[in-house]
Amino acid sequence: MFKNLGKIKYNTSDSISKIDLNDLKNGINNLDNFIIYKNLSQIDIYNRVCDHNGGKLISNQNRVVCPMHNWEFFPDKGIYKNGYIKKKMNYVQKKNKLYVKNKTMVPEIKRLKNSDNITVEYINHACLIFKSKKFKFATDPWTIGPAFNTGWWLKHKTIKDWKEELNSCSFIFVSHNHPDHLHELTLSNLRKDMPIVVPNFITNSTKLLIEDLGFKNITKLDFEDQYKFKNSSLILSVLKSGDLREDSGLYFSFGNFTSLLTVDANNLNFLRLPKVVFLASNFAGGAHGYPLNCENYKLKDRIKMTNKEKNFQKLTKIKYLNNIKPKYFLPYAGFFTEKLKRDSVYIKHNKKNKIKDYLNICNKKKIKLLDVEDKRKFTFKNLKLLKKEKYQGPFYKDLNEKKYLKYYLEKYKKIDYNYIENYFKNSNFQDNLKLYISLCNDEFSSNIINFKIIFSKEIEFRIINKTELLRDLKIINNFLYLKIRKEAFLNTIYNKKPWEDISIGFQMKQFRKPNIYNRKFWFHFCNNYVSKKYVKSLTDCSSCGTIKQDLDNFIYGTSNKDFLHINKI
Repeated sequence: MFKNLGKIKYNTSDSISKIDLNDLKNGINNLDNFIIYKNLSQIDIYNRVCDHNGGKLISNQNRVVCPMHNWEFFPDKGIYKNGYIKKKMNYVQKKNKLYVKNKTMVPEIKRLKNSDNITVEYINHACLIFKSKKFKFATDPWTIGPAFNTGWWLKHKTIKDWKEELNSCSFIFVSHNHPDHLHELTLSNLRKDMPIVVPNFITNSTKLLIEDLGFKNITKLDFEDQYKFKNSSLILSVLKSGDLREDSGLYFSFGNFTSLLTVDANNLNFLRLPKVVFLASNFAGGAHGYPLNCENYKLKDRIKMTNKEKNFQKLTKIKYLNNIKPKYFLPYAGFFTEKLKRDSVYIKHNKKNKIKDYLNICNKKKIKLLDVEDKRKFTFKNLKLLKKEKYQGPFYKDLNEKKYLKYYLEKYKKIDYNYIENYFKNSNFQDNLKLYISLCNDEFSSNIINFKIIFSKEIEFRIINKTELLRDLKIINNFLYLKIRKEAFLNTIYNKKPWEDISIGFQMKQFRKPNIYNRKFWFHFCNNYVSKKYVKSLTDCSSCGTIKQDLDNFIYGTSNKDFLHINKI
């Protein structure tokens, strides 16, 4: 289906920054673009981009921190507080001057001659369909129901014939394993012989989770390789997220029509960004539980941090627009909302950017803003937008959130203690970390049961009472304490899903000591330790057929037999 054309070529250019040694003091020096540590003959230079989420490292009360997620960096050691090593920048010293070479690398994908039109249709959230005479492909389909353990719901209605549209695609690209991109209920409606394209992540997590859903025709594409789609002028390449997560973007050409979909990736391709005609990128912010779920901070401080993140998201997009210089910008992958009463804190405080917030920005840069809340379909020919079309309906009737929550609570009611113990003991995770978990009610006000897990060579798992829990939290120095809604926890571990389904979905509160992001823990339980292939659930799994049938039976009162003849979801 795809022919490998080799690696993307980069156009490179150099610029030199000159720094006067006489302007540097001993210790930490914060310049506009660099952090420099000077001590006698030692000089280490770092960029100011936080390696986690692309924020800017700042000096605050003699600490170098990223205000987005409180990552702290020690320039004298070249390491973050959580153990992640930051790469040093090369420089040349001549007398009292330091010369730092900044290399700009711009990737350029191959282009083949083409005279056909291409249409871009917005389906919902991060799902776009690209269509020409020779191909039709979709990205990250989430069209119905909730994501992230009921925390996220679609802001927009989905077109009524979305199943037919998706099932008629040549292939579907799934960028990463988050459920608003790899959405089980949506995928359950697709034909099982559908070609699925995924990035070739180290852990294979995205492919494994899709295989769990019954799909066999899965193609892994290597990062930065160019692939030509059969019998067409379509050439595409997958670009990796530049942070610590397994995430990706899609870069493709169709004749002179070039497109970049950044999805949710941070520092995409390590900020080596192409110049394209069409850019689609996330824009809204608010796509995680932190900091509102972090009880290391007072609520008023969490709200301030949330507003900063919202503004930072906009500033990041401005940087992308400046670097990429697209003719057209389509904001997407941010159209979710909180609906359930139990998530009232997030409904009230988890503010997001709107499409119109980017109108003046685009106008100043002479970029045409494509608003999918106004028009849903766009037809291009090479560099030119030929037509914009509004979708008038009808729309698909989505699941009722209250009915779904009732079904969800019922489905994940039973606690299988043996399974939970085996889940952790078989995790193959080792770290100097004690994990405490309290399974809670909707308001996190009542502890149903408490677990203590010690990730030593021999992983220890115990059920503990409230007295022991409170005592340990007072005297232990290295722990992560998670209060998790019972059903969200059970759904995640019974079905071997990524733990970000819990955190991003507002299903937990956390307290951590020290107050740092444990990257090893979250990476392992979000990428390495996923898929029912590894651990077979003792409960009902959430594979495609089960999802559809359970929902029908619960919400509509149909039998499995009836389900073969009707399709009510």
